[in-house]
Amino acid sequence: QLSLNGSGIGTFSDRARDAVRGGGPGDNGMDQISRQGYITGVFYDKNANAPVTQSVSDLMRAADMVRVGLAGSLRTYAMQTWRDERVPMARIDYAGQPAGYVSQPGEVVNYVENHDNQTLFDVSVFKLPLRTSREDRARVQTLGAATVALSQGVAYFHAGQELLRSKSLDRNSFDSGDWFNRLDWSFRDNYFGTGLPPKRDNGTSWPLMQPLLADTSITPRAEHLRWTRDAFYDLLRIRQSSTLFRLRTAQDINDRLTFYNTGSGQVPTVIVGHLNGAGYAGAAFREILYAFNVDTVSQRVRLEALRGRAFTLHPVHTAPGAADTRAQLATWNPDSGTLSIPARTVVVWVVSVADGDLSSHAYEGTRHR
Repeated sequence: QLSLNGSGIGTFSDRARDAVRGGGPGDNGMDQISRQGYITGVFYDKNANAPVTQSVSDLMRAADMVRVGLAGSLRTYAMQTWRDERVPMARIDYAGQPAGYVSQPGEVVNYVENHDNQTLFDVSVFKLPLRTSREDRARVQTLGAATVALSQGVAYFHAGQELLRSKSLDRNSFDSGDWFNRLDWSFRDNYFGTGLPPKRDNGTSWPLMQPLLADTSITPRAEHLRWTRDAFYDLLRIRQSSTLFRLRTAQDINDRLTFYNTGSGQVPTVIVGHLNGAGYAGAAFREILYAFNVDTVSQRVRLEALRGRAFTLHPVHTAPGAADTRAQLATWNPDSGTLSIPARTVVVWVVSVADGDLSSHAYEGTRHR
């Protein structure tokens, strides 16, 4: 990664990936469960094996690293950290390396799931509390996809991520055959719980896997697969709707992206980003405001600097057939500068649609059934 800085060659970024999911892809044994991430409950929704030392600092540290991903892992982008320091992202530590490590957004590939290692659904099976409902597991999956869809840089999605794809907890399926790698394009099954994955790379974790794979309350139903698919398509429509989600240069990102609700006084389960579209080709909107609420309850955040702005929900959220109707319950109060975001939801607001800049297919409500 560091040696390719400035080369124009993209590398997969593990910064936001690890913060979003929790832990790292090399974790084994109980670490797969205890090391929760930003969308999998660190501090705010602890599982039964979370360490007693897990604190709000861990949550805010993870939130900062998600912001690093949303800003394209740029070296030069300056943001306020949870320690109230405003620093370039190159000075934020990631396991002894700079969190911001690229010179231009084309040099980073953002992702939360790949053919290597466990799928996001399977990682979430380990880390989410067992009481988590099927509906909330689908929401967690969608939040993970949203951290990629709204990030600057190259967005990468693994095949089947939109289908809650499971490999029955297999951590290395390259030689596991179709039984663990199959995809159901009829959207009826994600193949969780179809058997213990091969012993070669999974045997030491079999005792942890067996009770999880046998728990039928985890297995999603067809309606959860279809909802996740449709919510994913809506995220793609939102990304497609404006070039502000695909800023071309580091200078563009430095000039146009601002994070709110940062520092030690933040609501730590909420990330808020603002994009300024004034004069930017293809922006379609004068302003875009997006918010992630990963919490299990709704949250309110006051944005004093944005008081008086006429934000309305993105056309994708209000289109007939929009997948996530919960997003329509989000509110923006311009008088107080307060936004309200439902639990485990990502919401996008906009100011001033520029006529003719949005093609109808960017936010139409048709669904593929």
